Amino acid sequence: MNVKTAFHTVVILLCLLPIAVTGQISRGGIPIQIQRLKSTSSNTDLVVMPAVDNMKMRGLYSITDQNMLKPFRFAHSFNVSLNPNNSGTWYNTTQVNVWQLRIRSSGAYSLNLIFDQYKLPENARLFLISENTGEIKGAYTSENNSENHIFAVEPIEGDELLLQYEEPVNASFRGELQIAKVAHDYVGIVAKDHRPLGISGSCNVNVNCDLATGSENVRDGVCRIIIEGTEICTGTMVNNTALDGTPYILTANHCIKSETQAQSSIFLFNYESPYCASIDGDVSHSLSGSSLKASFDSLDFALVRLNNIPPANYRSYLVGWNRRNIAPSSSICIHHPLGDIKKISIDNNPAITSKFNSNYLAKGFWNVQRWEYGVTEQGSSGGPLLDQNKQLIGTLTGGSASCPPGLPTNDYFEKFALAWDYRSESSKQLKAWLDPLNSDVEKLDGMASNSGVALCSPVTNFKDTDTHTTIQIPTVITKKGYYSGSNLLGFTEFAEQFKFSQNCEISGISLGIAKFRINPLFTNSYIDVQVYQGTDKPEKLVYSEKFNINKFYSDAMNSLSFASPVKTTGNFFVSYDISGMNAGDSLIVYMANRKSDVTNSFYLKDKDGWSTYNSQNLSGNGSALLVELIACNIDDTTSVDTLKSNITEARFFPNPLSGSSTLNIETVDAIEYPEDIAVYDLIGKKQNIPFTQSGLNKMGLNFSGKRAGIYFIHIESGGKHIVGKVAYLP
Repeated sequence: MNVKTAFHTVVILLCLLPIAVTGQISRGGIPIQIQRLKSTSSNTDLVVMPAVDNMKMRGLYSITDQNMLKPFRFAHSFNVSLNPNNSGTWYNTTQVNVWQLRIRSSGAYSLNLIFDQYKLPENARLFLISENTGEIKGAYTSENNSENHIFAVEPIEGDELLLQYEEPVNASFRGELQIAKVAHDYVGIVAKDHRPLGISGSCNVNVNCDLATGSENVRDGVCRIIIEGTEICTGTMVNNTALDGTPYILTANHCIKSETQAQSSIFLFNYESPYCASIDGDVSHSLSGSSLKASFDSLDFALVRLNNIPPANYRSYLVGWNRRNIAPSSSICIHHPLGDIKKISIDNNPAITSKFNSNYLAKGFWNVQRWEYGVTEQGSSGGPLLDQNKQLIGTLTGGSASCPPGLPTNDYFEKFALAWDYRSESSKQLKAWLDPLNSDVEKLDGMASNSGVALCSPVTNFKDTDTHTTIQIPTVITKKGYYSGSNLLGFTEFAEQFKFSQNCEISGISLGIAKFRINPLFTNSYIDVQVYQGTDKPEKLVYSEKFNINKFYSDAMNSLSFASPVKTTGNFFVSYDISGMNAGDSLIVYMANRKSDVTNSFYLKDKDGWSTYNSQNLSGNGSALLVELIACNIDDTTSVDTLKSNITEARFFPNPLSGSSTLNIETVDAIEYPEDIAVYDLIGKKQNIPFTQSGLNKMGLNFSGKRAGIYFIHIESGGKHIVGKVAYLP
């Protein structure tokens, strides 16, 4: 048979569009290029799903159901049976046989697949490629094989994807692949312009706000769950008395009811903003599949075991628990409302024993009567209730709490104390799994999930009062590019300073990429991420590693794991060098927008060497790069913030601000002429808040007409700063 040298769509996409390769224990790589047979029709490998009305589907699932349960439905699932024997096209070569199948569901924001047959031989590779954006997921390999042969793949952007399976001609056996479900996303949980970011209520609080200080470990134990490709809930990794790192996840029974749902779930870790304002989190830290160990509908809990232990760079944490049936004096819940980045809700008062509704065990739930900060929404189901000691005491079933038009009142969490052994069957209790030593202990501390690996934490120099932005370099006539990326002034390297009192070990970083573009004439463009020792500027290079920019996401955090850990001592710098990029490429990283604030940790390099952002910025403001450091063995950190000594003490009341629209501020020091008054909401948008002054240390801010939510206040006068936050509940 004659072969014409004409490339399939995937090749054009690979040449012309940016490519992002993301991981779900995937091996990376690029699909091989396939030549198309001259006689082959352009649609012989295409399967089209029935039409879906996105607006109608959003309307059907736009509010919490009548039972006040809080899963979040985002997709419609089609049952199919697509395999290499009945669909797609095979291409045979002397070394590799390739099967291609295109799937289209018009109007979908993303598509995701569930295989009910997945068994690959060694060296075989499976890729999913977005026909809309060129994004690649995979390669998935024999390492993704499981005993049940079920494999769920995270959503990929766009309404059409190309599946490419590559099998060596000398494979030990013929691979088994069959797609059982195709899910049409009618909300947009991965699309660049439609991520859940910001669609959850404005009164939600990001988990890395100062309000959440002290919850860093338990934060890393919470994950987002996609169930059967259509619903989102929240789950928590939990410790067991054997301290063996078994990856148990506790969530709600109404989220995962069956073994099939457990097997086809996807668990996403570290999906969060690195600081208090909102930026899309990294989505590469996901795992596919679990097995159901215990569940009980009348107490609404489900315990599953992940098929794989999260890798060390997921920095996952096994949360401790308390099984005593004693009300907490205060509590928090960490969750993913509407599938959004990780949020925290805080109740400063005791929860009470309560009944949820007639379908559930009487007195089997903790009732949070009112959240002081944050709320829960659809997608929060299964989120943990943690007591004043950050120990797990329940998981969210549902309730009426919401941002306006509702109120942050009345959420209900199943009682961990009753789920422990209320039922004697091992399949309906937690004790059999979380106390394998039969120790009968009442409380257990948490621990890092990777035994023998030091606990790692993210570190950033961004503050609650910062907002992330891009700032162009000013010149007399025209702009010359960006301070934190591509420019015409010869800046080629950009560094962030970190100050540690002793040693730490860096396992990787996460970069807040504002935007990037690659020249389609080149196939390889990269940055060098480098680590320097130094006191006042980067001096001694201790590590360097290249990363392709065509694997990045715009307007999001991008995780870059180092091939080997980097040990540092005291002050050090982490930089990215753009000199390896090609002509026509561009890359910009977010930086802090600090007005009238000289705190700086951002350095730039040109042919004359290193300089600070302060010395380059004509307005004299300070800044930081949106670089999140994944640091291990942290002895202590000292902030690079030089303003702490200039912050005057102040009292903000009433706080929360409820039933009144005026926030009163009383300061210790006299504030005679406030020079700069700035109020920001949680997404960093500056608000116009009327200001009054009734004395040298008494002021008022009028929030009348504003939306409910968390607001950050920054007032400057005579070199003094007033910094605070308030929850406004009209």
